[in-house]
Amino acid sequence: MSKKIYLFSLVLMALAFTACSETEEVSKYDNWQARSEAFIDSIAHVYNSPENKALPDTDPEKLYAFEDETNKQMIYVKKVQKGDGTEYPVYTSTVSAYYRMSYFNGDVVQQNFTGTEPTKFDTPAEFNLNGVISGWSYTLVHMKANDFWTLYIPYQSGYGSGTGNDGSLQAYSALVYNVKLDKIVER
Repeated sequence: MSKKIYLFSLVLMALAFTACSETEEVSKYDNWQARSEAFIDSIAHVYNSPENKALPDTDPEKLYAFEDETNKQMIYVKKVQKGDGTEYPVYTSTVSAYYRMSYFNGDVVQQNFTGTEPTKFDTPAEFNLNGVISGWSYTLVHMKANDFWTLYIPYQSGYGSGTGNDGSLQAYSALVYNVKLDKIVER
């Protein structure tokens, strides 16, 4: 009788080990490229909807689109707050801006402000527009000082299939940026 219990216990342990080895943990980044593309497609669907077209230009929920001429992708924009600037930067301008970069799932990746918008305690970053991802270059040239926008950037106009300069980004990431153009440092 004890041999049967012993054999039965061994069989149960073997089954348990087999079951454990076949179980894979699901990552929140599984099927990331397809999910990124689906997110941008959903934004495009809203942009093309009659409801969006009917919104007045002053409505902060209205979506706009700019074409990234490099990648032939559309970048979608919500103009959250109108600024007081009078000039637009050009592609070779140096600008200063506040930003929050997140994945389409809401995970914040980089930021230079916290909260819903920058405060006087936050410090903007300076950069050349021709030295950033094309999704920024082709939209920031349409902003004036103190404009605050949300950008929806497909992965092709972001970091593509790569993982960023330091390898810390998820490849094929559709990105959401909250950007406030502080000023044009050098035109």
